[in-house]
Amino acid sequence: MTSYQAVEKRCDECGKAMHKAHRIHAGQRFCSVCYKRVFEQRPCPKCTLIRRLPKTDLTAICRQCEIDMPCARCGKAEYRIGKITPFGPVCNSCSVYFRPPKAGALSAEDVSRSKTTAGQPLQTTSSDNRGTCRSCRRHRKISMSPDGRRLCAACLRDGLVPCPSCGDKMPAGRGNTCESCYWRDTFHKRLALDEAGLSSSRFVALFREFGMWLLTQVPAQKAALAIHRYFPFFYDMEKRWGKIPTYAQLLTHFDAEGLRRVRLPMRWLSETSQVLVDPQQREDASDWRRIEAITASIPSGTPASRILLAYKDALQARVTAGTATVRTVRLSLRPAVSLLAMCERSEFNMPVQAALDRYLVNVPGQKAAITGFVSFMNKHYGANLSIRLDEKRTLSLRRKRLEAELVSLVREENRDDDFRIKWLSVGLTYFHGLPRSVGMKLGRGTITTDESGNFSILWNEKTYWVPHWDYRAGESLDNIVIGANPKN
Repeated sequence: MTSYQAVEKRCDECGKAMHKAHRIHAGQRFCSVCYKRVFEQRPCPKCTLIRRLPKTDLTAICRQCEIDMPCARCGKAEYRIGKITPFGPVCNSCSVYFRPPKAGALSAEDVSRSKTTAGQPLQTTSSDNRGTCRSCRRHRKISMSPDGRRLCAACLRDGLVPCPSCGDKMPAGRGNTCESCYWRDTFHKRLALDEAGLSSSRFVALFREFGMWLLTQVPAQKAALAIHRYFPFFYDMEKRWGKIPTYAQLLTHFDAEGLRRVRLPMRWLSETSQVLVDPQQREDASDWRRIEAITASIPSGTPASRILLAYKDALQARVTAGTATVRTVRLSLRPAVSLLAMCERSEFNMPVQAALDRYLVNVPGQKAAITGFVSFMNKHYGANLSIRLDEKRTLSLRRKRLEAELVSLVREENRDDDFRIKWLSVGLTYFHGLPRSVGMKLGRGTITTDESGNFSILWNEKTYWVPHWDYRAGESLDNIVIGANPKN
C-alpha cells in the first residue's frame, strides 16, 4: 500500500476518493463538489450571519458558532479546542475520551500496572492490583502483607514513620503530613478564605476566635468540613447590625429553627457572654411559629378563618395582660382549628352542637382544651354550645379503633421484640382497659406464656391474660375477651 493510499478517504455523499475532506458535519465527510451542492447560503439561527448550512438540517448552526460553544464534556467556557465531535467541540483535556482505541495498544493505566520480565512479552495484571491501602487509605498499587492486610509499597516497606509537622507516628504512605495535620491545615485555609468575605476587622477577629474555639471542641476534620456552614451566620450579623445583636434580635431575624442550625456558634456566643440566651424566649418563638402554621391551615377569607383570627386575637390579649402564656395560645388554637375544619367539610357553616358532639366523640381527650373556644363562641357569636361527652359512643369508637389496630398487627410479617411489645400494649388496652404505656413498661420477668403461646402479664399484683396473635382464624375479638378477665 502506498503512502497516498494509506491516507485516502472517501466522500460520504458521493463516495468518491479524496485526499482531505472539504467539510465535516455531524460526523460525515463532504468533498468540495458535494459541499456546494448540499450546503446552501442562509442566515445562521444563532448569529444571524449568512453562512453555508446543510439544506436538510434547518436547525444547524455555522461552524464559528459551533466552535464558540462550551466543551461538550466538562462545560468549560474558555478553552483550546482539542476535537470537534458529533456532540460538539471538546477541550484538549476531554479530547482523549473521544479518540478511537488502537488495536493491540495498551493504555497508560495498563502500562503502569504491567510487569516485564527479561525475554518475556509485556503482560498486564488485573485491576485487583490497585486498591485502597488499609494503613494510609490512599488508592495505590497494593500488595498483600504477611499479616493479611492490603498495603501500598511505602506502608509495606516502612510501616509507621514520624510526621514531619507534629512528630506523631503516621503511615509511611501518607507522605509529608499525617491525617490530623492535613485536616488542621485544611481548616486554617478555609478559615482564612471565609475571613476574606468579612469587611470589618471586628468581625474578622470574632470569626477567627470562633474558629479557634471550634477547633478545640470538635476534631479537626469535622471543624474543616463545618466552618463554611457557619460563615453566613456571621456575615448576616455584620451586614444587618454591624455588631453582636441581642438574643431577642437574633430570634426575630433567624427564628428558633434557624438558630438550631448554628448551635455551635450560639454556644460560643453564650460561653463568651456575648449573647445571653433566654430559653423562655426560644420556646415562645417556637410556639409563635407553630401558631402561625396552625392559623394558616384554614383558608383565608372563609367564615372559619374569621372566627379563628378573632379567637387568636382574644388569646393574644390575654398573653399581653399576663393571664396566659404563648404555649396556652398554641394548645387552645389546635382543637379550635380541628373543629372549624370539621365544620368546613360538613354541612355546618360554623360550630354547632352536633359538630361539637361529633368532635368530642372522635377526640375525647380534647375536652378541656376546647372549653375556652366553646366559651368564646357562646359569648361573641351566641352559639349556645355546651360540653357534653357521650361515654358510651366514645368507648365504642375507641374499641373499634383498637380492634382494627390488633387486626392490622396480625397481618404484619415481622414478629420481633418490638412487635411483641406493641401487641401486648394494644391487647392490654383492648381487653382490660389499661393504659397503652403499661405494655411499654413490662419487664421480662412479668410476662409468661402457656402451652398455646398466650400471655399472662403480672401488673400491680394482678394477672392479665392476652391471647397470642395467632388466635383461631375467624374468631371474633369479642369472643376472646370472655377469657380475658384479670385474676387476683
